[in-house]
Amino acid sequence: MRRRSLSSLLAALALGACAHPVAPVATGPDMGWELTESADEAKLAFGQDGTDNVVVMLACRPRSGEVLVSLIEAEKRDNPALILEAGSVASRHNAKAQPDMMTDGYIVEASAKADDPALRSFAGGEALSVRLGGRRTHLPADPERGRRFLESCRGA
Repeated sequence: MRRRSLSSLLAALALGACAHPVAPVATGPDMGWELTESADEAKLAFGQDGTDNVVVMLACRPRSGEVLVSLIEAEKRDNPALILEAGSVASRHNAKAQPDMMTDGYIVEASAKADDPALRSFAGGEALSVRLGGRRTHLPADPERGRRFLESCRGA
């Protein structure tokens, strides 16, 4: 089950990266959060509306208590770490990078708890920043979708 969900997430990220450069994507008026929920998976993605251009993807199995944070990166980093920041809180998560043959970049993934302080702050209405090395991607707040997503992910 997890393998199938992860495969669909990787495919979505790869397709988005394929259509656009691997360099950081600036946020703009045509970009926003999209929440999809099913019995098997919840996904909260920030990207360009109506396209596969996804900047950051948060995904979980409902009630698992775990959130997978994913993004595309241009360069390989040894022992990468993703830092989530929202409001006055930040959390650091060890990540793994896998080559992405479609973009010649890397899919970087880190696991966070659904009750992670930065994710809770984001769900409470704070903007979310994702840092990887020198790259910082600022994402706007979306308290309604953020709250619904984390409620889906939290353990029973």
